[in-house]
Amino acid sequence: MTLPLFPLNPRIIIGVLATAIVVCCAGCSKTKTERGNEGSAGGGGTHNSADASSTASPQAASAGEGKPTTWEAKATSLNGSAGQTFTLACSPGGNEHPVWGSDIYTADSSICTAAVHAGLITFQQGGSVTIELRPGQPLYGCSDRNGVTSSPYRSYPQSLVFKAPNTEAVVREAEDQPPVLWNTSPAAMVTFEIGKTYKFKCPAGNKEAAVWGTDIYTVDSSMCNAALHAGKLTSSGGLVTIELRPGESTYKGSLRNGIKTNDYGAYPQSFVVK
Repeated sequence: MTLPLFPLNPRIIIGVLATAIVVCCAGCSKTKTERGNEGSAGGGGTHNSADASSTASPQAASAGEGKPTTWEAKATSLNGSAGQTFTLACSPGGNEHPVWGSDIYTADSSICTAAVHAGLITFQQGGSVTIELRPGQPLYGCSDRNGVTSSPYRSYPQSLVFKAPNTEAVVREAEDQPPVLWNTSPAAMVTFEIGKTYKFKCPAGNKEAAVWGTDIYTVDSSMCNAALHAGKLTSSGGLVTIELRPGESTYKGSLRNGIKTNDYGAYPQSFVVK
């Protein structure tokens, strides 16, 4: 049986072809979009786009390096030993926590706050720092830096320092001449031993603090103000050497070099400025 042939309608042909083109283009568009999303999501691909690199934030990238840690975290929680290093990431928007030391810090200091004190990161932006655990020190200095005031301390069994190109020079200076504040007393940071001498570095800008005695001072007196009173220091700051002495039965105050010291009775420990 022979089927009759019907003429093809041109409108039908055009419609079919248009539909096929739309379907094909939609498929191509979806594939391109998916690959673009994979790249932007960091799904294992490498970003070489100039536009992508120009919008990246160096601060955000550096803050993400290292193991995330809290602002309360201390090096004592790392359970490490002397010589070990750890890279830690302090989150943005941090809060201040206690710090003991300056350039060399006690291991129970807040790592992130100490990093702000050292000028490596800020509370606002956070960032990554690398610390190295060190043996304990016989004493730890203190200073006011970058909006953080650290405290002095006596002997502590473990320390931390921040790794940087000048680490060794900074640590050596902190060991040889620990910095102190104008209100720091020897009692706050030394283990008392009669006849022992210590060298400290007082900052510029005199801030008056209590002193008891003349020439021989109670060990809880401000050593920088005592040195200024004794004529061994100026308000520009500088190095001060003290020697620990036995206690006195009485201490007489006086006015010297713009510093007025106080009278006191018997006190068990003293120091003189060399």
